[in-house]
Amino acid sequence: MNNKLNAVSLAVAATLAAASSAALAQAQEQAQLERVVVTGSAIKRIAAEGSLPVQTVTRAEIERSGVTSVTELMQNLSSVQGGFTEGDTVGGGGGGLATVSIHNLGGDRTLVLLNGRRLIGEAGGAVDLNMIPLSIIERVEVLTDGASALYGSDAVAGVVNFITRTNSQRKNISAFVSVPTESGGKERSASISGGFGDLESNGFNLLFGLSMDKRDALTASQRDFSKTGVINFGHDGKNYQFFNGSPSAIPGNVNVPVRNPDGTIGSELRNVYLAQNGECAPQNVRVDDSCYFDYAGTVQAFPDRKRTNLFGSGSVKLGEHTLRADLLLGKTKTSGKIAAVPGAVAVDPNGPFAAQLAAVGYTPAYLQSLGLDPNRIASVSYRAFDLGNRTSTFDRDNKAFWLSLEGQLAGWDYSATAGYQRAEVEESNSGYPLAKAFGALLRSGVYNPFVLPGQQSQAAKDAVSQIMISGAYGVETSTLANVDLRASREIFKTAAGGAYLAVGASFQQDKVEDNPGKVARGEGGPNGDDQRFGDSTVVIPYDAKRDTMGAFAELIVPVMKNLEVTGSVRYDNYRNVDSATNGKVSFKFTPTPELLFRGSFGTGFRAPTLRQLYRPLQEFGVTATPYECSPGMAAMAASLGAACQPGEKQYNVFTGGVKTVKPEESKQATLGFRVEPTSSFSFGADWWWVGIDKTFGSVDENEAFSDPQKYSNLWLVYTDPVTGEKFLAYNASTTNLGKSYSSGIDFDVTGRVNTPFGRLTSNLRATYMLDRKVQLLANGEYFSDVAENHAALGTVTFRWKGQWSNTLQTGNWAHTANINFQSGYKDFPTFVTDRDDPNPATNEHLVRLKVKPYATLDWQTAYTWNKQLTLALGVKNVFDKQPPLSLRANGGHMLGFDYRYYSPMGRTIQARASYDF
Repeated sequence: MNNKLNAVSLAVAATLAAASSAALAQAQEQAQLERVVVTGSAIKRIAAEGSLPVQTVTRAEIERSGVTSVTELMQNLSSVQGGFTEGDTVGGGGGGLATVSIHNLGGDRTLVLLNGRRLIGEAGGAVDLNMIPLSIIERVEVLTDGASALYGSDAVAGVVNFITRTNSQRKNISAFVSVPTESGGKERSASISGGFGDLESNGFNLLFGLSMDKRDALTASQRDFSKTGVINFGHDGKNYQFFNGSPSAIPGNVNVPVRNPDGTIGSELRNVYLAQNGECAPQNVRVDDSCYFDYAGTVQAFPDRKRTNLFGSGSVKLGEHTLRADLLLGKTKTSGKIAAVPGAVAVDPNGPFAAQLAAVGYTPAYLQSLGLDPNRIASVSYRAFDLGNRTSTFDRDNKAFWLSLEGQLAGWDYSATAGYQRAEVEESNSGYPLAKAFGALLRSGVYNPFVLPGQQSQAAKDAVSQIMISGAYGVETSTLANVDLRASREIFKTAAGGAYLAVGASFQQDKVEDNPGKVARGEGGPNGDDQRFGDSTVVIPYDAKRDTMGAFAELIVPVMKNLEVTGSVRYDNYRNVDSATNGKVSFKFTPTPELLFRGSFGTGFRAPTLRQLYRPLQEFGVTATPYECSPGMAAMAASLGAACQPGEKQYNVFTGGVKTVKPEESKQATLGFRVEPTSSFSFGADWWWVGIDKTFGSVDENEAFSDPQKYSNLWLVYTDPVTGEKFLAYNASTTNLGKSYSSGIDFDVTGRVNTPFGRLTSNLRATYMLDRKVQLLANGEYFSDVAENHAALGTVTFRWKGQWSNTLQTGNWAHTANINFQSGYKDFPTFVTDRDDPNPATNEHLVRLKVKPYATLDWQTAYTWNKQLTLALGVKNVFDKQPPLSLRANGGHMLGFDYRYYSPMGRTIQARASYDF
């Protein structure tokens, strides 16, 4: 990195272009076959299998799959693993975002294009797939190889290019409904699209597509496998119980100071209801002398969503040139609901709840016996259940406009595009009271933290209804303005054919502006000094921008009749960040028309996002799992002048930008073949490898908490806003971790045969992961998550993932059966209780489940009348296969299964009607 713009990186395009211009005559004759630009290349030529592995999903395949969105379409692809899912909205930090990640390398490393144009990502990061309407997509091209030498940053893992219809006169209206056989999760959609005019005969073409869809939420209580955090299961011949609950309970737990055996003062949680009744309240589980709230059944298993997209395109023929304008508008509203707000509330031992505190031994006399202030305020871990679920609603508003001119000039195929995109995300909350106002209600005795749900007085209900927050909690706005210039042509001939050159340049400006609302800034309430209950710090506004320029050249040379070599180089400069020069070389060898070999080697990079660089350090929720205070944690807390949280609790998490983060650097290689002995059969396989240095990320919380001293730079101090006590907190800010290496093989096989019942087409696409290993520290230990949910990483890379699709075409009928499969893995290692051992000193064990391989069958039958009306009826997950049991603790708040890799919907009936006119 830190390359300067020198003769190698600056003059490639200019030198080759000048030489070719002098050597060539005027425009060549127009080819009879249509020439197109294929994803992964900038050269317009006749479409054919190239030197790079590009998977194509056609419109017919999309319709036969029964998918309801671009997000679901991407998740079904064998080469796609990882990324944010819509389920991450439920407490997993997704914020309504859904991304695509090739080969589990991350959504930030996968470049997403619409008609070859870069789409805006949130704060310069991963692209939200919700902004792309499925109804207007003609095909999808997925390049499963790094492409920084052509596209610049973000293309480390590959490229996904969504391609819309062009010069079409088709008009269509369609409707779709999807209904699970169990409750929740119903989805319906409608779309209308049309095209007018023909570029060649009329000199213009207009296209539009409007789609609307809505999905109901699925709550965790609507599925048996996710309705509780108390999970009984068998493993290795023993009966175990897993429990994941929260010490923030209703009625609340009192944090009672106690004297440790060594004479120091510690603390433990004691529950008033338990002390008074001998058992915990409903929906709570006893843990020593406290009660933990079983929150699992109160959250969503999948969020609700409402989405509207509009795409419009207009093209005008201007002689040999075409002027085109594209408009993309999208609005998505997603709401994630998690358990009622928890928090520490202050209770005076001499106040209206003195009797309740005395029930667990918290009295002035007891405090004085420990040498503490007899008037010390008690901290009560409480959950405000009566205020309803915490709901975060994310309104995403995307706007994009492109103006392009393309055609032929002086023998060059050229394109010039200017674009402007804007992505706004507004978060609004419900279920939260104002912190100071709520504390005043507690101190007055009006609101009682020691009664059961539904037992608050009418006065308390009326008072708390006046202090609930509403309106926008914060708005983040990202913009992307860019100009892209490209040109290509044949520059000379060899004995084997013509050599083609492409050159180009791009200019881009990214901006982000984060504007938290008054409550988020700590300026809420009548006095302008209040914030959301449960928060300890305020959200700090920030804004940032960055200018980028790049230049590239690509050259394709036919060395022999059956050997073609492609080379490319690109220079990028990110102002105030870094610069990079990257190159790539690839080949295509066809010893016979039926056999092709191909391979590539290249370098790449990824620049840090504006958020990773400039976002102020601030609180970002709590850890996904509760932790007990280990000796290492206690030592770390003491070194910072703080203490551990009492009992087994979730710890506060902070995150922010780091200006010293350096760009990632990568190398990648592919080697593959395709064989097509007949038009009815083809088989291909591509080996791929990616190595990345200075990887972005934060150390997984489980790894950090298991060895605090090893990650000593990741700890901060959190100050309890109620008691002023200082507790240990975890810093999850982005940093450069170390290296990672990933490799695998992508397969696909297609066969077609005529049967007595019709034409049968069978296609199998699968990915086999050979390796994935990651360093969490520079020069540190490598960890792998292939076929296991590794404790240090918290993710899974499936050894096998694929889809086997079969379609029988019989006249106007089409019957499609899709089998989706992924291999099993070792689950996250988790402490559980032996149900047959009553001794608490010996009944806790660390177990690791074996998550079984998972496969589902989808079926669809469609009938087409007069080539206009198509009616389809299908069933997803025909055999109603439930997600396998997982005890993972990372990500969202759902329990019992891993929402990142499995759908909780179950068997779902689908119907679609489509009419062309």
